[in-house]
Amino acid sequence: MAIDGSASANGLSVGLALDEAYRALNNRRIEFDRRITSLPPDDPAREALWQSLQPVMDELRQVVADLTGSPAAELSGLRAKAAILAGLLQAEDNGRDPIIPESERNALALSLANDIARFPMT
Repeated sequence: MAIDGSASANGLSVGLALDEAYRALNNRRIEFDRRITSLPPDDPAREALWQSLQPVMDELRQVVADLTGSPAAELSGLRAKAAILAGLLQAEDNGRDPIIPESERNALALSLANDIARFPMT
């Protein structure tokens, strides 16, 4: 496990390492996005897809919160946390809607900075 902790939510990602849970949930989110955008704007199936997407988004936010509270114990954990933060920041930079609120992205960034500051320099 790259980051201390595992997904604690009650959904799709239980039992996975936090970075793996994030990737799995984000892939689900992307698939929902693709399906929603492939439908005409007035298609009633869009609403059903949006409703199905909401639990995935809630769990994704919980995994990010768990990542924020979990220290990276090794270099691979730092890399995993940094990659997740980069993906969250990149989504907004590309003009897309943010995946999670800014305050939660900032908390993850501060957590990563704290991990780096604690990490032994060898």
